[in-house]
Amino acid sequence: MSLLGFLISNLYLFMKNFLFLTAVLALFLTANHGSAANAAEDPMELGKLYFVNLKEGEQPIMTGLSLFGNRCGSNDFNHKPFATEGIRSVFELDEWIECYLEANAGAGIKVMVFKHQADQSFYQKNALNNETPGYIQECDLNKDPDAEETDHWGSFYLHPEEVEPGYYDFVFIYGNKVFATMLTKFYKVDELLDKPDSELEKLMKEHINQ
Repeated sequence: MSLLGFLISNLYLFMKNFLFLTAVLALFLTANHGSAANAAEDPMELGKLYFVNLKEGEQPIMTGLSLFGNRCGSNDFNHKPFATEGIRSVFELDEWIECYLEANAGAGIKVMVFKHQADQSFYQKNALNNETPGYIQECDLNKDPDAEETDHWGSFYLHPEEVEPGYYDFVFIYGNKVFATMLTKFYKVDELLDKPDSELEKLMKEHINQ
């Protein structure tokens, strides 16, 4: 083979491999860009626990949640079984919310209530306290060893003279670390009072973009 033929042959192989690697890289970047875009646009569900800061195979400290309100819905609507999604998540302002937990610890868990953050990573990036933007209130969730098995772990309400109707995040913390968030929606006082369970359930099917 002449030198010219040798160079042409090798140049052809180089270009062929270069184009193949370029195509693979482009596909990889497109897929990753698409995943990131989709993640940013994924809608959040009302009443779903979004667990964070978990190592692979690690079980969250709270494995199930049930919330009871004192103004709206029947006992069937309020006394839902422990779950990680489909948890009662629509309330009226001024409605007492009782928290029932299925957890691997009887103390040390806390729920903080914030005005909904579109960027949920906000809760992992920042130290949370009563001066954090969007903070509403917090409640320690402890299981009293002397209480009945059916007693709640803690309760709270959002005062209608202090906050407005809208979306709120319940942020669950253990050991000063956020382990889950849950989207909720609060309505005006008496706005849900006469609605049957079927309508309340429909309201809970709502999704919003983060």
